[in-house]
Amino acid sequence: ATATALAMAGCGADSSPEATPDQTTSAGTSSAALAQNLTPDETDAADPSAGPSDPEPKSETPEAPESERPALVVSEIRMGDYQGKDRVVFELDGTGVPSYTVDYADAPVQQGSGFPVEVDGDSFLQVMIGGQVLPTETDMTEIPVGLVTGDGASGVNGVYFAGQFEGLAQSVIGLDGTDRDFSAFTLQNPTRLVIDIAR
Repeated sequence: ATATALAMAGCGADSSPEATPDQTTSAGTSSAALAQNLTPDETDAADPSAGPSDPEPKSETPEAPESERPALVVSEIRMGDYQGKDRVVFELDGTGVPSYTVDYADAPVQQGSGFPVEVDGDSFLQVMIGGQVLPTETDMTEIPVGLVTGDGASGVNGVYFAGQFEGLAQSVIGLDGTDRDFSAFTLQNPTRLVIDIAR
């Protein structure tokens, strides 16, 4: 049996191989989610930079001069099976390497607005990705606020993208059961944040 977590819907101001065609949910809706599956390269080898797999928070802030600060938007979210683990991939358009923080939250709520959104699960992994810019100020397209799901190969109930606020994009991953071990790392070409979650 699953519970329901409260996240928040909204947006605010303001990171690797071939990508699949864009298939995102409709902006601002809570209707049926569209499936987002891993690309072939994302079901292959792990990245050697991946850190430890445990339930502790994961965080990374790359150092870069002011002139090379990241300018990114989340363009796609995918998920699927990776060697018996659940892999969630956040693809980003733009330049630079993102900072990120990934941690479990008892009842995640979106930064900035407070409007609740249901995410099915017993435990909830919150993903905050830095270096975001407003898509209205660029020619990049950000994934709409809403729920993304995978096919039967993924043990993830869904990922809710809650938009961005003050340079941070927020997503919540809904999982069954208690907090699981996980690892997080970035890939390039295209820029991606990869999260591997134990089953």
